[in-house]
Parts: sequence; C-alpha cells; structure tokens
Amino acid sequence: MRQIDRYVLGQLLGPMGFFALIFTGVIWLTQSLRIVDTVVNNNQSATVFLELSALLLPGVMMLVVPIAALSATLFTINRLYSESELTVLMAAGQSRVSLLRPAVFLGVIAAVLTTVLTIYLAPRAATELSDRTTELRAEFANSLLREGRFNHPIPGVTVYLRQANAEGEMLGIFIHDARSGSQSVTYTATQAQLVKSDGRLQMVMFDGAAQQFEDAGNALSILDFDRLAYDLGPLVAEDVTRTRKPAEYGIGELLNPPDALWNGDVDVRNRLVAEGHDKLSSPLYALAFPMLALAAIVGGSFRRGGVGIRVAVAVGIAVLVRSIGIATQSAVQDNITLWPALYVVPILVMLGSYVYLARRNRPQRNRQVAG
Repeated sequence: MRQIDRYVLGQLLGPMGFFALIFTGVIWLTQSLRIVDTVVNNNQSATVFLELSALLLPGVMMLVVPIAALSATLFTINRLYSESELTVLMAAGQSRVSLLRPAVFLGVIAAVLTTVLTIYLAPRAATELSDRTTELRAEFANSLLREGRFNHPIPGVTVYLRQANAEGEMLGIFIHDARSGSQSVTYTATQAQLVKSDGRLQMVMFDGAAQQFEDAGNALSILDFDRLAYDLGPLVAEDVTRTRKPAEYGIGELLNPPDALWNGDVDVRNRLVAEGHDKLSSPLYALAFPMLALAAIVGGSFRRGGVGIRVAVAVGIAVLVRSIGIATQSAVQDNITLWPALYVVPILVMLGSYVYLARRNRPQRNRQVAG
C-alpha cells in the first residue's frame, strides 16, 4: 500500500469507528426497549437486562457497519475536499481512480466485519437471545412465588399470593381465570402447594372456594372445596417450545434447508433460501457504499462552494440501492431462480462507481492548481 493510500485510509478509519459507535448506540438503545417488558414481567435484575441487551449488538452492528462505512467516506472525502487536500493530491498526480484504493480497502474491512457478524455472530446471538427469553418466560413457577402482588403470567390469568416460600408452599391464594371469554372462574384458598404429577405442574389448593360466572344469563355459582388441583400445564406449555426464526439459522441451513424446516411447503423453503442469499450478499454493500461515496464526490469537477449536493445525492442513491435490494429479496421469495439478482445489485454499484471515475479520470500532474 502506498503512503498516500495509507494516509487516506487512516483518515477514513477514525470516522468509521465514530459513526459505527454512534449508530450502534442509538439503534441498540431503541431495540433494548423491547426487552424491558420481559425483564420486568419476570422480575429479573438489571444484570439480566444487560445480558439480553448485549445479545442484540451483533444484529445491530450487522446493519450499522455498511452505513458507517458510507458515512465515514462521505465525511472524510468532504473534509479533504474542503481543506484542499484533494486538490493537492490531484496536483501531485493522484488520479480519480487511484483514490478508489483507500475506499476499497475500507470497504474490504467493512465487508469482512459484516461477513463475520452476518454469518457467525448474529445467528448465534439471536439464538441465545430467543432461548434466554423463552427460558425467562417459561419460569412460571417462579412467577407464582412473587408474594404480595398481582401477577399476570399469561393473558387472562391473574394470580395473587399473600405469602410464599421457595418450597412451593403458599398462603392466601387468589386466582382469576378468564381465558375462555364466555365465563370466568375465581379461586380463593387459605393455602396451596405446587406439585408435579405425571410431568405436569399443578397447584393443589386447600380450604377454598371456586366462583364461576357465566356471561350468558349473568349466572354465578359457588363451589366450596377442601382440596382442589389447578392445572398449570397449559399455562407453562405456551412458552416452553418456540419456533426458530430465519435470523437464527446458519447459512448452510438457509441455502439448503433440511426437510424438517419447511415440511414440503415450497413457499417456506423459498423464504429461507432468499434469506440465505440476502445474508451472503449483504457484505457486498459494505464494499460498494464507500466506492459510491467517493465516486459521488470526486467524480464531479472541483468547486469552491463545497459538495453538499453531491453528499445528498450519494445518500439518496445508497438508500435507493438498499431499497432495491430489499425489493429484490421479496421477488426472490416468489421466484427463487432470481437469486443471482441479490448479488447483481451491489456489484453494479461497484462497477458503476469505477466506470464513472474512469471516464472522468484526468491526472492533474503538471497542471496548474486553480486558486
């Protein structure tokens, strides 16, 4: 790498780290808000919140790195332009195409980071996050042991305990079950015990009453009991099992889905394959965006008034290109034979940037620097 290339690349790396940090922080904080309910509803500590939030970072950074590379290139080249450093470089014989080299080096770094995040880190983090979230929501027995407060383990069920201990013994029980919609049952008991019978969790209540209210006819019936078992199995079973999301699958599973993942449903298989190719093509955007940014600014003639319009055009083109990529993914889901188009979009941006600069490539050696 030439000294000039090292200098420009060094100027690019600092802003890229800055923009990556800022964008990651903003998006990460926004995404972390959806974890708050899970942590609060399951009475977990701030440590658990930080643990779950940290698992969001690979997925966030996967989206941020290409944007940070674009922003860093626009910022740095604009600064070099405004401080006349680009003019000096051009006067020293640096051509427009040769200025692509540091942008390509930056793009390669961003593409490698995006590849590692997309193929390896993000799927593992997404799987771990889903597993931990499901695990927390499945701790129904622990949620029942929160004394002195009304607990809502699932919609339609309210549980209150006056007193409870770690052995599953409870005093002052109140359960309101309105899941059926047409009727509701309210259980009250002086004491209860959590037990497992045939692998199912039950609450055995003693010395209480069950009040059943029928919406039709406003009928109320009361049943006193000495001992009554309330089945907690259906409440726990909802969250014990879960369906994996495409973001959790590895590239191999996405590009060649096992039969168990799509069960003969071709639409599901096409969605998985399209997701796989989209993941594989995403690092190409990290390489294409710095080239696009440099071409947008350096490709035009040099002006004293700045390049604000060119920066705006570059951002607009980048947004348009990524939107086309997203639309292409949707088209691939409908027609899987179109999957090469997912790679064509960013490759065309790279080729277009190079050709545009090559056509305007005029080395400035031995030319008088204006102004």
